[in-house]
Amino acid sequence: MTEYRQKFNEEKRKTSNLENELKEMKKVNNLYEKKFADMTIKFEQLNNVTRKLVNFVEIKNKWKYISEKYKCCENNCINTNKPNGNCIEGNGFISLISDEYIRYYNCVEGKGKDIDVVVHAENLFKRPQNCFNYSLFYFEIKCKMERELNKCWMFIGVANNIKWFRFNAKKCAIGNEIDEEFKLSTLSWNDNDVFGCGLVYPPTIVNELPYIFFTQNGKQIGKALLLKDNYNWYQPYVVLRCCSVETNFGNNLGQILLFMIFRNILF
Repeated sequence: MTEYRQKFNEEKRKTSNLENELKEMKKVNNLYEKKFADMTIKFEQLNNVTRKLVNFVEIKNKWKYISEKYKCCENNCINTNKPNGNCIEGNGFISLISDEYIRYYNCVEGKGKDIDVVVHAENLFKRPQNCFNYSLFYFEIKCKMERELNKCWMFIGVANNIKWFRFNAKKCAIGNEIDEEFKLSTLSWNDNDVFGCGLVYPPTIVNELPYIFFTQNGKQIGKALLLKDNYNWYQPYVVLRCCSVETNFGNNLGQILLFMIFRNILF
């Protein structure tokens, strides 16, 4: 009887060990299945990245902030809190006629001078969080020259507290905060031309830096410029002298952007 009990206990122990082994194998199998699923998801995400899917980020925006660094005169007649009026010194100034229309008024002949005016948009271009595709921020301006071409200036770009990048229409060059200039292909600037500025943030799962590019009349000017820093936001802005602009921030879906967002961006 004792011998049978010993065999029974031994078989019971083997069965228990086998059950434990099966449980461990099941845990390992579940772990592998989870890792495989995670790898599949990442592969699909990377597959999307390699195809460079670009999503246009639609945000409501308008012109709002008038820089006090470039005042019409010491009286600062036109400012963010008073975006419409006149310069008492007779210098050139701008008025925010509407959310998307900036009108430049030339100086009083024989009294004042035409000066540069810097205007920033209200809302920022912010890096999207947990995004698996490339994110495109973009806006366009239609230029109306208020004097002869040689007296007009227009810059379009984006900036933050440290860096800024802008396109100089007259020189056909991209400039930065330390006044470095990158000359692009030669083009002519004509009245009613439409210039655009685009900022592309890469997906969060890839180790890439943002790009910036510029357009004229719906066509990209040169190749996109790879930014050296990975800042989380930039603010649209323009610099104007003797030039008015009508803007398309993409607020109105019925107002088509000349640069179609589904076109290929040259990186």
